[in-house]
This record gives sequence, structure tokens and C-alpha cells, in this order.
Amino acid sequence: MATESARRIVSFVVAGLALTTPLPSRADDDVNVRGTSAENLERSSGSGSQVSRTEIARAQPLSLTEVFRRVPGLNVRQEDGMGLRLNLGVRGLNPSRGRLVLVQEDGVPVVVSPYGEPELYYSTPIERVERVDLVKGHEMVLFGPQTVGGVVNLYTWAPPAREAWSVEADYGQRAYARGLARYGNAVGDVRYLVQVSHKQGDGFRAMPFDATDLMAKVTFPTGRDGEATAKLTVYDESSHTTYVGLTQGMFQSDPRRDSIAPSDVFGIRRYEVSLRHEQRLGANTTLRSTLFGTLLDLKIYQQDFDRDRAEGADYERVVGTEGVVGSAIYFRPTRALRDRGYQVAGVEPQVEHRFATGSVDHRLVVGARAIADVARRTLSRGARPDAEAGDLLSDDTTSILGLAGYVQDRISFGGKLLVTPGMRLERAYARRHARRVFTASSSNVDAAANDGLRGVPRDVDLQGRSASTGLMPGLGFAAGKPALNIFWGIHSGYSPPRVSQSITPTGQDTGLSAERSMNYEIGARARPLRAVRLEATGFVIAFDNQLVSNNTLSGSSAEFKNGGKTRHIGAEVTALAHLPRALSVPVDVDVSAQYTYVRSTFAGGAYEGNFVPYSPSHAVTATLDAEHASGFGAQASYSHVSAQFADESNTVDPDVSGRSGLIAGYGVLDLGVRYKHAPTGLSFHFTVKNALDEVYLSGRLPNGIFTSGFRQIGAGIKWSGS
Repeated sequence: MATESARRIVSFVVAGLALTTPLPSRADDDVNVRGTSAENLERSSGSGSQVSRTEIARAQPLSLTEVFRRVPGLNVRQEDGMGLRLNLGVRGLNPSRGRLVLVQEDGVPVVVSPYGEPELYYSTPIERVERVDLVKGHEMVLFGPQTVGGVVNLYTWAPPAREAWSVEADYGQRAYARGLARYGNAVGDVRYLVQVSHKQGDGFRAMPFDATDLMAKVTFPTGRDGEATAKLTVYDESSHTTYVGLTQGMFQSDPRRDSIAPSDVFGIRRYEVSLRHEQRLGANTTLRSTLFGTLLDLKIYQQDFDRDRAEGADYERVVGTEGVVGSAIYFRPTRALRDRGYQVAGVEPQVEHRFATGSVDHRLVVGARAIADVARRTLSRGARPDAEAGDLLSDDTTSILGLAGYVQDRISFGGKLLVTPGMRLERAYARRHARRVFTASSSNVDAAANDGLRGVPRDVDLQGRSASTGLMPGLGFAAGKPALNIFWGIHSGYSPPRVSQSITPTGQDTGLSAERSMNYEIGARARPLRAVRLEATGFVIAFDNQLVSNNTLSGSSAEFKNGGKTRHIGAEVTALAHLPRALSVPVDVDVSAQYTYVRSTFAGGAYEGNFVPYSPSHAVTATLDAEHASGFGAQASYSHVSAQFADESNTVDPDVSGRSGLIAGYGVLDLGVRYKHAPTGLSFHFTVKNALDEVYLSGRLPNGIFTSGFRQIGAGIKWSGS
């Protein structure tokens, strides 16, 4: 099986190379120029944030979710306690599956299908991540196809120049266990790194999980002025994640209740190979190229259920209160088996050239990208709640070719004024081929929120095609000095409609439009004292049309629908203070606070003036970290998210099914202590995640109430050396 998978990766990468040349990604040397560094005025004219290696290590996060809570402008909706799947929004955008946020790992898109299904069913394990970089504002024209909310760049551990190793072990409540081993070294000019990690546990609400991750990287010279890095990753996960949540009655009686669908399983196996090359073509010109291929097999196995008793139906069990429509879940003795396979290959060359016209300095970046994206989706019905195979109900394939080109010039006038014009063009060609479909009852067999699967399948040979084009100009300015500077910018945002939703299995256009927006921001960065940094940014996102998650109460099984015009108006504030050790007090103290305000409303149509679903108005995080010269350290971090609505009607009172109603605000407190014995390389940590143990309602999608906020206590040991 491994040989066949490797063959498929290689063949698909070669196919991607044959499509054309091009793509954009952020070069590694840009990771330190983001928004909070006031000194780098000449390199950045837009807002952004970064989370360093040190910050991640001190937080001892269980997943990326914890890291993203500390970034201004980001909104994270917790779906499962261990953060196996990201629901990430930026500046008031719906966080469901991170559809409007482009997440990249070392320049490679993390989503399962960049053009066809840009959802974060899979997310990079935190164990791989060395640092995080978030790009917002007009500089997003360098990335795509999602250029609306933000770009999250994850940078994995780089091969070291000399021997370095680390062994880690953690254990915590609910049988949580994690192990990691990392080794890197150099042989001559060749550097390499190998890392393997495994984690497992009973999970919150009795939803056990098991995940294993392998990463290998090799960096080698390609001549006097060139260097390349090859990377291979393998990820395998099995978790009892479910799409059916609690009803309102179940939540009120016991918010800690175990999963009502223990047979539901979520399985992922993902392979990735990539090659990143950098070649200096002269003193002022650099060529950077990225080639990648990914294979992902996704299994979503869910027991069929009804919200009301159907006449003549046979049920395996009933959970909840019968007699009131929507207050009980009627589980059938059958299982929906959604098997999906995604193959993605891409290539991107990018050229950076520095030159001057008189006293004006330029940093010109030109690049292009091609991505081939193929996804096959099958749906079967198993005869038992734990069935692994069954009768085929639907079978369809989408094939997409996405092409993009971009240009950006950072123009510096004397180092005190930076003007950054840019432009991006996206073009995608898509085809959907259905070989088997339902003839009745289910208009969209791909919708994860389907209740019982009913209908008669039939073999067909149906095809549908679509194409989309997006032109995204951007312009930014920054002026001032490192101690105080201001910046402002404007860019056009674009997100193509998901092909799996915009073309039905029968080849019909569903009428979903691309999401287009105009994005504006203005802000200031300051360093009033050497140890203090401040940043404040105001922003506006004006959508011509925004897709919103479709509440299943509407009677439609479509996962998204056109929401019309929306306006997101808000501000972000970041304050950082570092108090270094003094002779009298040998303690390093770091204090940080991030606050986001956003008012996201519909700007027309039947819901004009209503708030956009899953867009809280306020979010604040404050962190205090202290480290003594002896090696002892401690950290406390508190986050608060205000109330939000679950539907476009802004329903306040919950319905009995739990699928509509206000989502109350909540707070999360994380605590940790650590100690490192430098002479031996041994370190220890003890953490209390969600220390308040206040279980809260985190979401009502896709089909009922999901909860979070369970306290998780754990301890770990690490032994490292170099």
C-alpha cells in the first residue's frame, strides 16, 4: 500500500508540472517582518502577527487552536476538545472549517482541496510547528485562491546545522498520552531532520482519538548560490468525531453528556511531498520555486438518524424525549459511509528583484502558480451502525485546474515612506462527473448535515462544468519611523465557490456565487519604550456576496447558501511588554494582550441589519509569563469571547433541536508551570487547560449543540540536546 501511495504522489506531482509553471508563497526570510515589528517599516506595509518558537514552547499547547486564540483578529470555534479540526475565522468571517482563511504549511496549502473544497478537515499537528505567521491586509494578493480573511503560514522545524535531538512524553486526564522523538544533524553541506509523534486519548464526551505523524526533511546545496529542501509527511488519524450534537433538552440536563453517536468515526490518512528551492541569480535577484503533491483519504462514517419518528421505520435506539418534535434523535440501524479521496499537485516559481530608480528603492516580486485538484466522493449505506462497507448510493468526481499570477512592488522613498501596489489574477476551470446519484429525497448527497439517507440510487453519466475568474488589486502605504509609524491599505478579496456545492451531482448549477469583497485597513505601530510594543488597526470588509452556513432547520440539505451583502467593521489592538531580568530580580516577565472588536452585519435583503452568524463582537486574550534564572517558569492565559448568533435570523431563544438560538459568551483560562535543568537538557511541565472547568456551548453546527471547556490536567517531560 505504501508503494502504491508513493507512486500516486510522484505521478500526480509530475502531472502538476506538466500543467504550466507558476504559484505564490511567502519566503521564509519574511517570517520576521510581520505587523508587531515596528523596526521593519521598510519591509511591511500591512497588518499581521506572528507567534514565535519561544511563545509556542511556553504555552505547551495541545493543538493549534490554543495558539490561534492569542492572535488578534482570529476567531476559533472549538469542535472537538483536542483541536483535531480547525474552525478558524478572521475579522468576523464565519469560522466553520476555515473556508475563508488560507492556511499553508511551508508554502503548501493545508486544505483538502484548495479550489473545490477549501475546508480544514485536516490541520497540521502542533508538534510539527516551529512558528506561525499571520498575514492580513493588501499583502494577501500574493496568496490565493482565498484572499478575503487572512493567510496563516505555518513553518515546520528546519534541519539543524549540527546535531540536535529531543524526546518528549506527556500524560493527562482521560488517558491522554503523547510521545515525540526528533533528531537532526548535518553531513557536510547536507542537513536533515526526522520527527515522529503519536497521541491518543479517550477524548472529551467519550470521543476517543488516535493520531500518528511522521515528518522528514532534507536540505542540500544545488550549486554555489542555490539550496533546496525536500519534505515528506505522513499523517494517520482515527477519531470518534460526530456531526450530530445534543438537543437543547440534553444540553440543559447535562452539558457534559457523552457523545450520543459513539459509532461515528472520522478517519484521515494524508501524504505530502514537497520540494522548495531557492537560487540566487545575482546580487539582487532570487528565484524561489515550490513543487508539491498531496494525497488525502477521508472517511466520515456516521450512523443514520431522524429528528422525528418516521412511519414504519426501524430504529436501533432513541435518545432524548419522545413526543416533542426535534427533542429526540431516532437512530436507524444503518450507517452512512462517506469516502473521499483528494489528489492535489502544484507548482510555483517566484522571482524577487531589488533595484533602484534614482533615490527610490524597489523590491519587485513576480510569481505564478498552477494547482491540479481532483476529488472523488462516494456515499454508501452500511447495514449496521458499525459497518465498514455497504451499498453504493452516489459516486462523483470533480477535477479542477487553478491558475494564478501576481505581481507586487514594495517602493521605499528614503526609508520613511513605503508604497506597495500589487495585483493578483485567479482563474479556475472545474468539471464534475457523476456516475451514480439519488433519484429522490436527497438533493445534495454530499451534505454532512443529512439526517437519514433515503432515496433510490441509479447509475448515470452526468457532467457539469464551471469556470470562475477573480482579479484582486491591492495598494498599501506605510509612513514614519521605527518608534512610530502608520499604515493603511486596500485590496479586493476573492473566494471562488466550492465546486462540490456549486455543481450538483446531476450537473446543475446551484446558483452559488463567488465571494467578493473590498477590504480596507488603517493602523499604527509604536514602540514608546524599548520593552513595549503597541499596534492598533481599524478595518472594513465589504462583501458583495458572502456565503453563509445553511441552518438545517431551513429544510435544505445544502451546506451553504448566498448570504448577500455584508459589512464587517472593527478594530484590533495588541500590546506587548517585555521586562528583562535585573540584577535584583532575576526574572523575565512578558505581558501581552490582544483585543478584537467587529460588527458583522447583513447590508441588504431580508436580513438587513442582522448580525452575521458565528461572528462574536468582542474577543480578548491576556497572557502573563514569568521565567526565573534558575529555569523555573509559569504562565497564565485568559481568553474571553462574547455572545454570537447561530443563524441569519438572529434567533435568541433556542429551539428544542438545539440548532438555533443565541450562543452565550464564554471564557477560557489556561495555566502552566515549567522547569528546565540546562546542564542535563531535562525539562518538566505541568498544565491545566480550561482551568475554570466551565463547559460552554461552542456551536450549533452542523446538526445540534457541541460543547467545550472541559478541564484537562497533564504533565510532561522533555530531554533534549545538541
